[in-house]
Amino acid sequence: MSLLSRINKKVVLFLLGLVVLALGISCVIPCIVSFIYSETRTIYPFVLTFFLCSIFGISMVYFNRDYQLPISRRDGQIIIALLWIVIPLFGALPYMFFPDIFTISGAIFESYSGYTTTGSTIIDDLTKVPRGVLAYRAMTQWVGGLGFAVIIILFLRSKAGQMMNIFNAEFSSVYKNKMYPHLSDVAIRILVVYSSLTILGYFLLRMGSMNGFQAFCHSLTTVATGGFSTENGNIGVFNDSYTQNVITLLMFLSGTSYFVLVGVFKRNFKVLKDEQFLSYIYLILIASAALALYWILYSPKPFYVDIQDALFYTVSIITTTGYDLQTSQMGAFVSSALIFLMFIGGCSASSASGLKIIRALTLLRYAKVSLKKIFHPAAIMPVRMNKKCIPNEEIKNVFGFFFLYIAVFLIGVFFLSCLGNEFPASLTISIANLGNIGPVVGGYLNSFSYSSLGVASQFVVVLLMLMGRLEIFAFIALFSKSLWRKI
Repeated sequence: MSLLSRINKKVVLFLLGLVVLALGISCVIPCIVSFIYSETRTIYPFVLTFFLCSIFGISMVYFNRDYQLPISRRDGQIIIALLWIVIPLFGALPYMFFPDIFTISGAIFESYSGYTTTGSTIIDDLTKVPRGVLAYRAMTQWVGGLGFAVIIILFLRSKAGQMMNIFNAEFSSVYKNKMYPHLSDVAIRILVVYSSLTILGYFLLRMGSMNGFQAFCHSLTTVATGGFSTENGNIGVFNDSYTQNVITLLMFLSGTSYFVLVGVFKRNFKVLKDEQFLSYIYLILIASAALALYWILYSPKPFYVDIQDALFYTVSIITTTGYDLQTSQMGAFVSSALIFLMFIGGCSASSASGLKIIRALTLLRYAKVSLKKIFHPAAIMPVRMNKKCIPNEEIKNVFGFFFLYIAVFLIGVFFLSCLGNEFPASLTISIANLGNIGPVVGGYLNSFSYSSLGVASQFVVVLLMLMGRLEIFAFIALFSKSLWRKI
């Protein structure tokens, strides 16, 4: 029996067509931007992409409309993994119409970097890129930050209850509270909070030194914790404290769990006592204080600037946004501390990537219990989170993910080094892209540009981005024999 006969092909193709159709629709926004700025040449690639994606999407939806539900756990894993592999390939189409800016491999790299909200870019001079293309890059991050599972559920609200396995496959980390009886309600509230933060971000940034276009793009990429900027100097171009502080606030909110934000939105302020959220705040405060103290001692800048910069960089790294101030005062201690923070990441069920706060907290609590059991071997000491026992199965999954994460990081370092990149660069590039952090790498590697990487190295980086966004399990499961075995 063939592998394809073991999966629900119709539902896979139907949902693939649905998301491709959504991708086509998203091309309307860069068309509008191009029209506003009289970039006639830029309009045609997006119009053509719109029609190609619409034709493919509508065809897939129409010819597979008789799909069967519910979606099994196996099909959920396959669907999410395939969507994250295939959709960025379609998303690379507009870039390919600009051969003076993108090679084919560069277009694919930029698309994956956008949808995975990594923010690494092969563009060396953003001033030469049409505004329509910059708006499209920002849109890819905003869509990727929202997630394909949420988009599917929003499109098929009446059948959302039968698609829980798709939602679980994309939000694979622990701590998925069932806050509402219907999954469609969760998706709607996530969209409302996500969109509200984006709109709020636009108006707040517009009140600072950003013009309308800059505020639009940065609000999209900040809420998505993506890091794509419209400026060569990244956030360092905007020298006013107000803009920097607004960006810091938006990154902090975007790295917070959707469930906490939705709870606050619904005026359920008890969610603010959530241990993951509190640990997220404590980590930011402690790390920021350490960085600020170092800079106050060794930097010639005023102390309040050092505190502001320390908070910005800490939040930028922990939320995996990766924005950079292009500072020249990084220093060995700060660089080492921020690379350490790259491994942790933001909150579970947010647009942030990385190991996630909840997993790090679970590992620490398990280590604490293990130490106590050395002296009290007969004692029963469960690992607790929010006053509830964490099942052993979830703890095993956390350990499994942790070791896979470290293994993938080291394999990435190995292959990048073998492909001719220096070891320190390979180490930083590997963790920055596995953690979907991206652009801030330039702060650690002088004069570094992703465009300098060979095609093979770019391919390795794309795989790291993809595995980081899929939280490794869904990606590796796609190549597991047990997933494809007939049940």
